[in-house]
Amino acid sequence: MNNQRNILVTTSLLLLAACGQVEEAPTQNTAVSATATQTTQAEGMTAWGHPDLQGVYTFATNTPLERPLALGEKATYTPEELAEQEGNFHARRLLSGQTDTPGNVASYDTIWTDNETGQLLSRTSLIVDPANGRLPAVTENGQAILDAYSADMAARQYGEEPFVKTAYRTLFDLPAYERCVARPMPRIWQAYNHGTQILQTQDHVVIFYESMHDARIIPLDGRAPLPEEVRFWNGDSRGHWEDDTLVITSSNYAKQWMDGGRAGPPMQFPMDNMQVTERFRRLDDNTLNYEVTVEDPTLWTQPWTMAMPWVSDDPNYALPEHLYEFACHEGNYRAMENTLRGSFDFQPAQ
Repeated sequence: MNNQRNILVTTSLLLLAACGQVEEAPTQNTAVSATATQTTQAEGMTAWGHPDLQGVYTFATNTPLERPLALGEKATYTPEELAEQEGNFHARRLLSGQTDTPGNVASYDTIWTDNETGQLLSRTSLIVDPANGRLPAVTENGQAILDAYSADMAARQYGEEPFVKTAYRTLFDLPAYERCVARPMPRIWQAYNHGTQILQTQDHVVIFYESMHDARIIPLDGRAPLPEEVRFWNGDSRGHWEDDTLVITSSNYAKQWMDGGRAGPPMQFPMDNMQVTERFRRLDDNTLNYEVTVEDPTLWTQPWTMAMPWVSDDPNYALPEHLYEFACHEGNYRAMENTLRGSFDFQPAQ
């Protein structure tokens, strides 16, 4: 693992140097001996004394964001209940590969995502706060946004069951993800490409996501956040260390919709007022605890927190070369063209 991490550190230095964010390497006369560094480096720490979080991970999981209402206050499964839940899940996955249901023209089923299932957690939800495992109540403004979204979607439905379709008026009716521009943060669950890689230097951390080929380059040097009017798809992020935990705070998101993940609730909320705080802490050689707190007092009556593992012992994501090139053109122009043409051609006259 140490050899792999040393390779990853070198890769991160090259990446950051290309962005003009790393000073020129010291000369031979001033450089610290690599051998001396390795002999004094504490186990589980980088050469400069930060906890070493580097590696390739997957965050795939079948645990829903919210606890199902039928479970009430039940926060965890027993081992027997967990085994039963896993069996039920795999049975549903097998059924998802059948396309003989009227109106079902297939999607990303077991054929596409056989190795992307992840594991169920013993917890009944990813949300750990509020204690009921569910999202807090929405504000009046949040409810108005959900109602407007639902009304708009209903107005764009046409056809009869089981062939009900959605009409799209412009490409902006489709989410940024389907336009191959960005995925919403935080990454909760997606159908495929759950791989990530963490790289570290003394004053930066890079989090690379296989899906959407995103590389978040996050400074750790205490610099001030950017002005509010400067916005990014992944937000403006600043990081720091709290003991053994890497804490990253992000805001200034470009306007896109949040994603509830697998079996997620309706979360059609704009992200432009959200503050997202991520915490990464190593639990063991193969596991990081990833905890996220989301705050937006214009949408929810209180902040909420979710937690999930990032694991490095999945054979599908053991090495950097297991991260696939996500070859989706920015704009996804052919899909947009066909989607809009289909909407214009087949929807009834308004």
